[in-house]
Parts: sequence; C-alpha cells; structure tokens
Amino acid sequence: MTDQDSARKLLERLSTDDDFRSLMQKDPAAAFAEYGFKLDKEIAPDKQISLPSKQEIGESIDVLSKQMVATNGWIIFCR
Repeated sequence: MTDQDSARKLLERLSTDDDFRSLMQKDPAAAFAEYGFKLDKEIAPDKQISLPSKQEIGESIDVLSKQMVATNGWIIFCR
C-alpha cells in the first residue's frame, strides 16, 4: 500500500468512524501509526485536537490525502 492509499484509508475512516475520530483527537500519533504514519511525539499536539466534520473530510478526501502525504500527516491539525 502506498502512502497515498494509507492516507485515503485513514481519511475514509475519519469520515465514518466515531471511535477512530475519538482516538485521533486524544492520541493522534497512535491513530496515524495504525496507517503507517509516524509522528514525532515531541512535536505532536499534547492536547486534544479539533477535527473537521465527517462530512467535510468525506467531501475532501482526494485533496486531503495528497496533502497528508506531502506534509507527513500534519495537514489534519491545520484546522
């Protein structure tokens, strides 16, 4: 699976799975790790993050997946 495929699957899950969204908000490094993205815990957010709505993610999966690969996952925090 390519990074782009992994990013797309992660985003698809964020657009449908409330439990995974909760994990992403509480422990983004663990959520990203499930899809092969490694975030440096020293620079990852140390507090709960805010995510776009499931609908917003679902409507933007193509663009977001490309941005996630280009930024190693950090795009998800830029809300």
